[in-house]
Amino acid sequence: MLEKIHELRRQAKENGHPVLREQSFELLLKTIKEKRPKKILEVGTNVGLSSVSMLLTSKTSTLTGIEIDEDTKHQAEENYKAFGVSDRAKIFLGDASEIIPVLTGGYDFIFLDGPKGHYYEYLQNLLPLLNKGGILFADNVLFNGYVFSKEKTPKKHNTIKNSMEKFLTAITTDKTLKTTVFDIEDGVSITEKLI
Repeated sequence: MLEKIHELRRQAKENGHPVLREQSFELLLKTIKEKRPKKILEVGTNVGLSSVSMLLTSKTSTLTGIEIDEDTKHQAEENYKAFGVSDRAKIFLGDASEIIPVLTGGYDFIFLDGPKGHYYEYLQNLLPLLNKGGILFADNVLFNGYVFSKEKTPKKHNTIKNSMEKFLTAITTDKTLKTTVFDIEDGVSITEKLI
């Protein structure tokens, strides 16, 4: 099954879909395998290949995704059907900035891979959704090496850089959280909610 997913990931990348890089993908699945979360929230579902992989790795998990693009959402649902995980996955269509604040219930694992300039904004609503002992797994947190860099950032990336720096500062200084930042590919943070 994972061979087929690797092929679909390659095709998605060729078709211009932002696909989780290889080491980050492996770290995501390793973390899912270790934690075996009951409920997963995915912000930025795209065509659903990460969702499918998480659900195949943890057979008892259920997943709620958020995707802003309708065609992409339909592709994700087709992938859910193709891999037999439709009964454990659902996707909300819309802007995560509007959907996250109205979500209820606790999640054991949140995979944050949506618009990079909004990570800090999302955080205040994501943390209350995360159960004690739950994991917030965020991709692209070092954003092309610009985050916390002394190098001059291109003006068009300043908003993302500033948001990501606030996000990382928040998750690494909050005493109720335990965060590890992995300097692989575009950067990954894994945050455990302690209380």
